Amino acid sequence: MNVANNISESALQLRDVPCDYCGSREADPVMRGPDRFCGLPGEFHVVACRQCGLLRTNPQPTVETLGAAYPNAYSPHRAEVAPPQPPQGLLRWALVNYRGYPSGEPASSVVRFFARPWAALKLRNRKYVGYLDYAGDGRLLDFGCGIGRYVARMAAAGWKAEGIDLVPEAVAAGRKAGLIIHQDTLPGASLPTDYYDLVTLWHALEHVPSPKATLEAIRPLLRPGGRLAVVCPLSDSLAARWFAAAWYGLDLPRHLTHFTRATLRRHLEAAGFAVEQTQCIRRPTFVNRSYEYLAQDTGSALHRWLGRSHAAARLFSHLALALHRTDEMLFIARQKM
Repeated sequence: MNVANNISESALQLRDVPCDYCGSREADPVMRGPDRFCGLPGEFHVVACRQCGLLRTNPQPTVETLGAAYPNAYSPHRAEVAPPQPPQGLLRWALVNYRGYPSGEPASSVVRFFARPWAALKLRNRKYVGYLDYAGDGRLLDFGCGIGRYVARMAAAGWKAEGIDLVPEAVAAGRKAGLIIHQDTLPGASLPTDYYDLVTLWHALEHVPSPKATLEAIRPLLRPGGRLAVVCPLSDSLAARWFAAAWYGLDLPRHLTHFTRATLRRHLEAAGFAVEQTQCIRRPTFVNRSYEYLAQDTGSALHRWLGRSHAAARLFSHLALALHRTDEMLFIARQKM
């Protein structure tokens, strides 16, 4: 996908930045690549901090010109929010009985005991990964919500869901759909403290200039014992290692920090969270699109065929799951007391 061929190099200004975790400027080059998704001109570099190993894009867009990396046709900010339907049928039953959703009466303890294995399998489906345990008063904030599709889905499921995003067009689209969307970012937003039961970041943390500052700003928004859920691409996944600069999850230059499992956990703990649960998430489409990028680089007919093969992508993603090296992983962490 190339949607920004008309953007000049001068629209996006770059700056050298230190490591977000330890502050060191000493780093070693890891790889470089173009903007494959939006077609911004130039090449962008990924480096590894010599002190702590955190990967970052460097130089990276300045805060003032970062918006140029997200042209108007950038897909997460496009379209409209279709009214979602509340969970129905077996999914609704599983959410009520095992995740505390307020949309029905729980079954007897005997029924729940025998149905637990089936429900666990159902809820681990990657389509339902966003239906996290309902807690407290059900106040949820989705950071980097875009036009608010997840906010709408959780509101339909019974949450008191809100979103926050910096892009005016995305915020306007969400508000037009009747959603509560704050146009702001963290740190900096004026939001109530000790208020939210859950804050979610779906493919958002890797986009912010300082993940450390963002996580530290989220912590006081949570009620005591509140939870944080983070999903982002992981640079130690099987696909990331296999495709290198052609990996779809790299998304230069919009991804400013490139986490591994270890560095993401370390960031969460340093910001005052205790990781309680992780879940591998398969993304076969990441595999297909990575092969498409690789075909562009190599001209290989085999890579083009693999880019179209759903069976090959599913096989690759199942192998990654077996090795616990999927493209993404859900981290659920609780605010330390």
